[in-house]
Amino acid sequence: MSFIRPEKYVYYFCDESSQVRDPYMAVAGLAVPDAALAKIRNDLIELRKANGNPREVKWSTTKSRRDSPERAFADYFEAAIMSGQIHFHIRFAPFDEYNHKSSGPRLRSDTTSKMHFQLLLHRALRFYGPRYSLRICPDNGDCTRALPSQIETLHWMSSGKYNTPSGCIESIRCMDSEREPLLQLLDVPLGALTALRNKRELSAPKRDLAHYIKAKWPDLDLHGNTPNGKKGFVVWNVKPKDTRPRDPWS
Repeated sequence: MSFIRPEKYVYYFCDESSQVRDPYMAVAGLAVPDAALAKIRNDLIELRKANGNPREVKWSTTKSRRDSPERAFADYFEAAIMSGQIHFHIRFAPFDEYNHKSSGPRLRSDTTSKMHFQLLLHRALRFYGPRYSLRICPDNGDCTRALPSQIETLHWMSSGKYNTPSGCIESIRCMDSEREPLLQLLDVPLGALTALRNKRELSAPKRDLAHYIKAKWPDLDLHGNTPNGKKGFVVWNVKPKDTRPRDPWS
């Protein structure tokens, strides 16, 4: 599945989940061509209004209600994936195995920042950099704050690895998820699939929503890797190269 020209820009929204307490953390990206952006954003605003009109649709605030905005967003996510309007990429990593001290002074936050960098390099730039200009929109926070300063490094690494043109990233601008419906659309499947990957004990509303989303892709393997060449719905599991030092007394 691929976007059709003459779209000039691809917007790439990204966020993270479970970097604090779970065995596996995830970063994920949502790719949207410029021609589809305004309609999807407006559709999501209308969906929100029709389903209780919350200020923000979030996995973490999922409740049991008939007019569930999270379920409405999950349905929209499925339809947009299946029609090729959006692409979704999720990257899982066994977070406790990493040597966070080697990442930087902010430890786990710096490791998560590196996870975002890898997602952008090996998915956003690899998949879209050769043909489109990228407008990258991370959710605002400690883990994404450094990304705008890393544009030139991303350009340099992707040009050598994926033959992307210099300057294919037009911008990296952190955004507030409360004000950006596309980040909310990303948050719902990201939170649900990461909870399933961690086999987390969930409240009934979250458990039902997570299985509702997973049932839309019954053959999806959250423990494996999507074959090369696929872009529409990508699962990517990684292992650390720099592992946490072993306890010499263990």
